Amino acid sequence: MFSREASFIEYTYQVWYKPAMEILNFEEKSRNFIEHLAGQQKSFNTLKNYRTDLNIFKGFLAEKGRSLELNEITTTELKEYNEYLNKKYTSPNSIRRRIQALRIFFDYLITEGIFDENPVKKVLVQPKVVDIPRPTAFAIVRKLKADLERKMQECKGHEQLLACRNMLLFELIYGAGLKVSHIEKLKMKHISMGETGYRVLVAPEKRDPFTVILDSNFAAVFDQYKNLLEQGKNAAGIDFNELLFNANPFKILSGGLSARGIEVIFKEFSHQLETSITAKNLRQACIFKWLNLSIPQSRIKEWMGVQPQYSLKPFLDLMQDKPEEFTYMEIL
Repeated sequence: MFSREASFIEYTYQVWYKPAMEILNFEEKSRNFIEHLAGQQKSFNTLKNYRTDLNIFKGFLAEKGRSLELNEITTTELKEYNEYLNKKYTSPNSIRRRIQALRIFFDYLITEGIFDENPVKKVLVQPKVVDIPRPTAFAIVRKLKADLERKMQECKGHEQLLACRNMLLFELIYGAGLKVSHIEKLKMKHISMGETGYRVLVAPEKRDPFTVILDSNFAAVFDQYKNLLEQGKNAAGIDFNELLFNANPFKILSGGLSARGIEVIFKEFSHQLETSITAKNLRQACIFKWLNLSIPQSRIKEWMGVQPQYSLKPFLDLMQDKPEEFTYMEIL
């Protein structure tokens, strides 16, 4: 059927290839997949990463002189791709991510009725390796908060609203340990008052929703933010339900704050503080804070949005080895 060596003609015709199926071009279907993700409001960075990961597989096929027809992809080729990634990349997590992207792509083809089973699940995927935590130093955390508080007090109008939004972002990451992917989707209704204070509802796509208790000083920031936000919306003639917003130096542009927008804000923080600070590093500082406050690990894992089997050992090891560097006792 295909001019291919016998070692590569091992795909299961009855399962992978449906009779009378049209020729399926990888490039065309991967483009459709990216458009599908864009329609789900995935972030710019998420789309870019999927596009990059799928292009790496396309490059592998081209390098081997293989066809780009999905109908012809075999288990052997996928295993060879796994070996190819192991030789090309040193990071197990990078290898895992690229195979994961391909698996999700084939899951999409199943939902489109193109495949019956996902061939990528037959490939051994590299186990996930937990990176060594690199939290923002506590002195920098303290300095950042002091800078944000000063701007909230000294600035007026739209500048004050921006400072208040950035403080709210700080509280959501250092106070509640939220991921950027969670913050992107937050709406005003996800913040609620409970018996012990404010809580934020997080609703991941593939997990049950959960709530995280917000620090006691969140209330004052949130109340001020709501008032300033209403004024900002009226001034810009705009309305939205998202908790945060995108803006230029003069007015609100739209509701919601993307991963790219958060990245830009943290680059501004880094410039102001003359040091590197990212949302991920600040979130790791929050996890050390929780551990130092003796919050049960099961609850910390719930708030982190990870599975119960997730190991906090890298954090605990650093606390034991370098207690002077990883003491985040203060809620701030």
